[in-house]
Amino acid sequence: MFWQDYTPNREAMNSLTSKATLFALPTDQPYGLDRLDRLASYDLNGTAIEPVFDQLAALGAQLLAVPVCMVSVFGHDEQVFIGRFGMAARNIPRTLSFCNDTLRGGNAVHVVPDLSADDRYRMHPFVQPPGNTRFYAGTLLLDRDGMPVGSFCILDHTPRADFSDDARALLVRLAAIAAGALDARRNRLTGAAGQRFVETTTMAVITADHNGRITFWNAAAEAIFGHPAHEAIGRNLMLIVPERFRDAHQVGLARLVRGGVPTLAGKTVEVQALHRDDREFPIEMTLSYWNGPSGQGFGAHILDISARRAREARLQHLAHHDELTGLLNRRGFMECVERCLADQGRATVLALDLDMFKAVNDAFGHAVGDAFLQALSVRLTTAITGDASLGRIGGDEFAVLLTGDTGLVRATDVARAILRALRDPIIIAQHDLQVGVSIGIAVAPIHATDADELMIRADLALFRAKHEGGRAYRIFDSGMGADLAANRAFKMEIGRAMANGEWELLYQPQVALHSGRLVGTEALLRWRHPKRGMLPPAAFLPLLETHAAAFEVGCWVIDQACARIRDWRAAGLSIDRISVNLFAAQIRAGNLEDIVLSALERHGLQPTDLELEITETIALRHDGELEPLRALHAAGVAIAFDDFGTGFASLATLKNFPLSRLKIDRSFVTDIVTDPHSAAIVEGVIAIGHRLDLTVIAEGIETGPQERVLLSLGCDEGQGYLYGRPMTGADILARFAARTRPALIHTLFPI
Repeated sequence: MFWQDYTPNREAMNSLTSKATLFALPTDQPYGLDRLDRLASYDLNGTAIEPVFDQLAALGAQLLAVPVCMVSVFGHDEQVFIGRFGMAARNIPRTLSFCNDTLRGGNAVHVVPDLSADDRYRMHPFVQPPGNTRFYAGTLLLDRDGMPVGSFCILDHTPRADFSDDARALLVRLAAIAAGALDARRNRLTGAAGQRFVETTTMAVITADHNGRITFWNAAAEAIFGHPAHEAIGRNLMLIVPERFRDAHQVGLARLVRGGVPTLAGKTVEVQALHRDDREFPIEMTLSYWNGPSGQGFGAHILDISARRAREARLQHLAHHDELTGLLNRRGFMECVERCLADQGRATVLALDLDMFKAVNDAFGHAVGDAFLQALSVRLTTAITGDASLGRIGGDEFAVLLTGDTGLVRATDVARAILRALRDPIIIAQHDLQVGVSIGIAVAPIHATDADELMIRADLALFRAKHEGGRAYRIFDSGMGADLAANRAFKMEIGRAMANGEWELLYQPQVALHSGRLVGTEALLRWRHPKRGMLPPAAFLPLLETHAAAFEVGCWVIDQACARIRDWRAAGLSIDRISVNLFAAQIRAGNLEDIVLSALERHGLQPTDLELEITETIALRHDGELEPLRALHAAGVAIAFDDFGTGFASLATLKNFPLSRLKIDRSFVTDIVTDPHSAAIVEGVIAIGHRLDLTVIAEGIETGPQERVLLSLGCDEGQGYLYGRPMTGADILARFAARTRPALIHTLFPI
């Protein structure tokens, strides 16, 4: 018989697999990775497989009168037989498996009365000689959660047109028994793993019965309390309780036995314990309580915290811990660095900065962000081994101190370990959160001889790592110092730019798409540097936004824009408004309402003549400081949401924020003609904006086809090179003041 006598060797299996590519049985896995993860929990490759599965296969063959019966599980690429009768092979490729259709069919029994007469199978290599398989019936093995993990199937050389309902029911029952045996295997493995953990953990695990007699005492308990297990088990828990606390303990135990509420169950407490040598020491204990077949039971997980208490006593004079994570804070970390340099004359510092952590806070809130930092701190702690100190020295900034003569080899090893540790996401509140980390490394005394200079140089290396794309580490070199000096000089030049009159405003037209009428302009800041010439925004805005001068420059922009629209109108230009971009510093200052209303009054303008543009980041980060914007909006000043759709703002932000206009980011406009997804996003933003009674303006319009698509989608206004590049106030006046009839601007003034 083929199945009993023929065990395919590798060459034969390769041949069969080659034939199966012509046959092409589907191997899709409808339950995906969840099923494969569940299958891995049975550890079918790691330990011996119980004989019960072979016995079930033999029983199935006997009861159903077939020569072949198999219990199998589905791997990713192969079907593995864990129970066999009449079958020599231990596994076959999934492409050769009749059971694929059983898996795809759900819970029903899958029966093929005559494989050779079924177009799906008649050319299958097991149906063709020498296999000559004619009949197949199979059903799924479902674990206790209903997840399919394998199949129970039978084969015969003879077709069967009369596979009865009773036979089907028997097949399902046998499959259920096999699935139960698999679940029992998993339970045994889990129980064994738990037992091994309890026996080998460094945490003491103790259990006792309702009389307080010890029933379990692991190796860690032996080490912590000094009593061997054979001496402790059977004795009263008073064995480890100092004498002065025993009466209170007995009273509490008696109350629980009488049905009292276990007030300490599940809580972690710190108490004094008694060692075998009669000395007292502090422990941290978490208590458990249960009702079992033999009555009430108690358990405790215990840690000896003597060393921790000693450390706390030594560092009590320092405000040295970060409240959120429990790590060293900046002060505590820097004192560790100073102490290391004083004692050893050498130290290595790794400065860490999380990439895109602010996006986590902006998108999910500070509660999730704080929980993420706590989980991250645990992961970093496990990644850093040996004699090292970890500190949180800022919001999303961490630092590692490696003591002793570690050198760059160990520093780079630690940096790589940290990068590996952050490759996988951290799950917080059912959100898969993942951020990268940039790392800068500096070594004393090679790069610096004191703690402050060592930290500065680690930060310089960190800045280089972030500048080069992040998720990497860099070691300090002398060129980084030159970069820092240049950066500082650039910041000093920013501070002097206002006094020297180097800031300028350019203006880009904004038009009504349905008529082509000029309705406004956006004021765009430029820096005419005395040595570098006219600088684009990317060259200075990132530094300016963090500079103390940002507030002053922002106020200047508002004043200049108001003066410009006043002058345009005086010269005959018909224009509805002028828009300015706000800095976060203007929001934080709290006096934006006074500054705007004063500028409008000074230049004889109405509130509707001015529009303030804010980004999603400002709206999300400064939600508690937006009352001035709400007051200005109520007074008639328009508020525009810039670059909507590119950040983390939600629909709730649109609902609750005082907005007048949505600006669609140019990234969606660029390919709106060719990309249906961009068109769909733009259409959705326009629909949402209109339902909220907002005007919608699209940025980055450069071609007529883009304009026509936006018109067809109902967009109200447009801005981009099609209507004009950023230009001076005089150019705006010369270009648009003479127009007398509505027309598309770009048809009058081609670019």
